[in-house]
Amino acid sequence: MSAAPFDIRRDADRGQFTNEWLDARFSFAFGVWQDPAWPRFGPLLAINEDRVQPSTGFPMHPHSDLEILMLPRSGRIEHRDNFGGHAVVAPGELHVMRAGCGIRHSQMNPSLTEVDHHFQIWLAPRIGKLTPHVQTLRLTPPSSGEWVVLASGLGAGGAAIDVDATVAWGLADTHAALQLPPMVGASRYLHLMSGALTVKGNRLYAGDALVQHDAARPLTLAAISPTEVLSFELPGFF
Repeated sequence: MSAAPFDIRRDADRGQFTNEWLDARFSFAFGVWQDPAWPRFGPLLAINEDRVQPSTGFPMHPHSDLEILMLPRSGRIEHRDNFGGHAVVAPGELHVMRAGCGIRHSQMNPSLTEVDHHFQIWLAPRIGKLTPHVQTLRLTPPSSGEWVVLASGLGAGGAAIDVDATVAWGLADTHAALQLPPMVGASRYLHLMSGALTVKGNRLYAGDALVQHDAARPLTLAAISPTEVLSFELPGFF
């Protein structure tokens, strides 16, 4: 455990996979990219930032015992599954998939011209072998200086997930900082989706992450430019 108020992970240290149709960045060990120092952060297993070329994507494949969140940034994601489910998910929406006892799905870019840029988040459920479930939720974007809860298993709002975690989306600008109140007995993982900000004299940019192993001390995220942040509040210390 770090004795400092937080640790910073830089964008350049994220894993990377690129082929003719996919450009992916990984915050934790994933697939062929392994990082023994960061295999996961408690129940947070993956923060993948994917850019999928037009008319390509991930064909039908299986998952089990995962809670998966998909947050489009630009372009669209087309989901199909072996239960007959079908959805086209656009920016301003959140796609939630409980893999549970087993689901097969495809995840494709339906556009002929536009790149699909999205974040894919994997979380470990508390209980295994649950009934699979898929839903798409319309989001209300955060106002400056505010957080919007995307999903929680701790009763904080958003989509219900079977995870000891709360996932939120925050927006800071030069007139409104984001506040992180103290949380005794908890930890936090923050990922900058865009922009730049300062925390106690440290500058963070898009792709960087801030890790509080002990979230008992408050922090202020002061924007250098408009900045969007993903926050993961997790019980315990990892």
